[in-house]
Amino acid sequence: MELSKDYFQKDYYFGKKLSNYFNYNLWDNDRYWKSAIDTIKKYKISGRALDVGCAFGFFLKRIEKYFNEIHGIDISDYAIARTKEVAPFAKLQIVDISNDELKFPDKYFDLITAFDVLEHTRSIESSLGKLAAKLKDDGYLIISVPLRDTWAGRIFRWFDIDKSHISVPTQEELFGMIDRAGLKVIDGFYFLNIPYFKVRLILVSIEIVLRKQ
Repeated sequence: MELSKDYFQKDYYFGKKLSNYFNYNLWDNDRYWKSAIDTIKKYKISGRALDVGCAFGFFLKRIEKYFNEIHGIDISDYAIARTKEVAPFAKLQIVDISNDELKFPDKYFDLITAFDVLEHTRSIESSLGKLAAKLKDDGYLIISVPLRDTWAGRIFRWFDIDKSHISVPTQEELFGMIDRAGLKVIDGFYFLNIPYFKVRLILVSIEIVLRKQ
């Protein structure tokens, strides 16, 4: 069941009422975002960046020095208001990626990120297609999503209270959709998502670095 934008207000980010977040402000720490920053450094990515599902702008804040144009989109007007405080330099829009068009030129971004976002969309495959269209031919896309077919993923599903997790894929489904979107995997790792850092080798979620084929 697809939920309305009203679901993603303050109670979504605090108190573990509508999601698995007790206090989303805990995600404002360098260690949690280290893997993505390391990817930017490793591949020397610069230019234009877009963070899809930017939430409170904690990742945007950390990439300011690497890019000369930074955009953030989120379904939540509450989150965008917070991002304006955290990352005032960013160009922000309220966008529902499932239903709205991305109002950017094709092949515009050097980096697009979507951390823990695609599982909230009606169709991961459709969302990947939208993002791939906005990515430069030599650009990079970093995504992270939970998986439902790993041993840890199956356990996590029992405790997941987030009703907006409507499109949690299997590994086979995810890699098939990546391929059909014209993308290829160049790096990645499995992890457990906790506020302070990503615990690697616990197969709840996967973070993947993608490029166009």
